[in-house]
Amino acid sequence: MLDQIRTLIAAALDERDASQAAVEAILAVAETEGRSDMTAEETEKFDVARAELREIDDKITALQARESDLVDLATRSDKAAEVRKEVLPMNIRVVSEEKTYRADGEHDFLSDAIAAKFGNDNAASDRIARARDEALAEYRSTSGNFGALVVPAYLTDQFAATLASGRPFLEAVTKVALPATGMSMFIPRGATSTGVAAQTTEGTAVTNQTFTESDLTVPVRTFAGQQVVSRQSIDRGTGIGQILLADLYQQYATKVNVSALSGDGTAGGHFGILNTTSVQTAAWTGTTGASLVAAIHNALGKINTSRFAPGDLIVMHPRRWAYLCAQSDSSLRPLVAIEGYNSFNAVGAGAAAAYGYVGSIAGVKVITDAGIPTNLGASTDEDRIVVTRASDVLFMEDAGAPVGLTLNEVAAASLNVTMVTYGYSAFTAGRYPVATCNLQGTGFKQVLS
Repeated sequence: MLDQIRTLIAAALDERDASQAAVEAILAVAETEGRSDMTAEETEKFDVARAELREIDDKITALQARESDLVDLATRSDKAAEVRKEVLPMNIRVVSEEKTYRADGEHDFLSDAIAAKFGNDNAASDRIARARDEALAEYRSTSGNFGALVVPAYLTDQFAATLASGRPFLEAVTKVALPATGMSMFIPRGATSTGVAAQTTEGTAVTNQTFTESDLTVPVRTFAGQQVVSRQSIDRGTGIGQILLADLYQQYATKVNVSALSGDGTAGGHFGILNTTSVQTAAWTGTTGASLVAAIHNALGKINTSRFAPGDLIVMHPRRWAYLCAQSDSSLRPLVAIEGYNSFNAVGAGAAAAYGYVGSIAGVKVITDAGIPTNLGASTDEDRIVVTRASDVLFMEDAGAPVGLTLNEVAAASLNVTMVTYGYSAFTAGRYPVATCNLQGTGFKQVLS
């Protein structure tokens, strides 16, 4: 768990470096031109970049707090172990020996197991027995594993977590605290503006138009999962509880993110950005990377035209970013300049092998998210690209979500333990639907094979 938290911190620090660079680039323009003030457009970009930087700092602070808690727990555990050694009877000598089976050891557990079982190899049998005693001494015995054989601990230590796409999209949009009560959030939106017009002549009536508003209703959704395991697996297994809770957390993050991307509001899910009413759409029907770049520019233009403010976030599936990175113009020059390589007339830049924040196209931040569906279109083989304005897309979530519970009482009569993860959240891209343009069309059949 500690390694996972530190990986998230490292990723957040990389994200912060990119955001800090964006802030400094905006300031550098005014400084280069000898101006003490920024233009309105620069001010708006600066405010967005600064808000994003603060948001990343808050995320880093929260992750560091979790890291500190885990380190504190580990430190306390180590101190308890030292105390335990001090109170052992004086006539007991504690020694540390190399384990029979190690990842870098001389003998292989599986080979010895086969030799002992079917080859009557006495030396292998002795090593198996010694490994069994080592495991029992550490309370790591697991019943039913190949008869009397005990799997050596290092195989468990190499546990590989299940794969989950995570929530790059939700980490890139605007996050606000979910109110403490209520299962629906109401966001007032202006419907009819006030009126202003030139006064025809002096003393004539001034234009009067009544302002009206309408409420946007955003439902609060509950995402939850559970796992029922035996008391024995928790007490005598190796990190079973931590593994299961970590997996539940990963699945929670992934499912909420997928719902925010493509949910249709049914079965308790969010109204995802791909299915939000009144968002704009643009088509990509070409067969080249250049035609896709043109479609992205079209989407950005539609947002500028209707929202009167720029789109600043492009979300695509990793396979679409890989496709773009592989494209070149008629002179075989890459469309996307990969980090570490020079490219002339590139329309984008970034890291081909990254996930989450990967670079930019047309100067707009690009993130990849495997939560983007790839089974859309008439032939169910198309993905989509979302072009949006991050500050106009809202994700509300409990500050402590997801909550992880270990319930011993639910099935105590059967010696079962129920592990539950849940969280409340609300999502909407409907505050300014015209701030989003979803790219769709038969061009998305183009993939690398």
